Amino acid sequence: MLILAAGAALALIQAADPVATEFQSNEYHTFTDAEMSLIDDVLDATHAEVEAVFPELADTISVTVMPVQRPALDALGGVTGRAERPDELIIEVSVTYPGGIEAAIENGLRATVAHELHHTVRGWLMQGNHFGHGIQIAVINEGLATVFAEELTGETNPSDLPPANVSDWALEVLALPQRSDYAQWMFVHPDGREAIGYRTGRWVVRQAMANSGLDISELSDLTPAAVWALAGFDWDRVMR
Repeated sequence: MLILAAGAALALIQAADPVATEFQSNEYHTFTDAEMSLIDDVLDATHAEVEAVFPELADTISVTVMPVQRPALDALGGVTGRAERPDELIIEVSVTYPGGIEAAIENGLRATVAHELHHTVRGWLMQGNHFGHGIQIAVINEGLATVFAEELTGETNPSDLPPANVSDWALEVLALPQRSDYAQWMFVHPDGREAIGYRTGRWVVRQAMANSGLDISELSDLTPAAVWALAGFDWDRVMR
């Protein structure tokens, strides 16, 4: 009976863990015990923070963490991710980040996890996406997640800041065809501009918050059309 009771108690402890983490090693890096412990701490704490804002967040999240060799992530704190399903994230940590893996964990992991968990709550997912296709939708959903992470952490990544002519970017995005190239508008444009969609989306969301008085959690309940409208842009110019 004592053995059964101990086993049941262990099962309850495991079930209560909000984040089930799988660490994948490759030719770039093998995570140390210290690094894995740091990552687990950030994942658990960030899940709790997001759940306090969005109680509908999945009680348990599966997170796969893998090292990558990607200098482009240096400007993002050395960490990126994606929301696969409502209860599943993929997190990539760059081994090229100045200061190494632990510095990336310190500087980039919390904001990235908050950003991706926002996607899971909203339904902006790789598998089972709740929204249609279109760069105009992507801009708003990424902007909402970016602002949410900023509000949660109190930090803004300089690479997310818009240029002075960002309102022109917003009009440019609204006028795009529905099936415009995602990578071109969200990452690197042929004309040299970077992160047009992310930076425009962040600005549009901030404009919508300022105009409406709604906070980021309230704004996150709205459709992309409503967010564009609150920011002062004509939804009729957005694909339906």
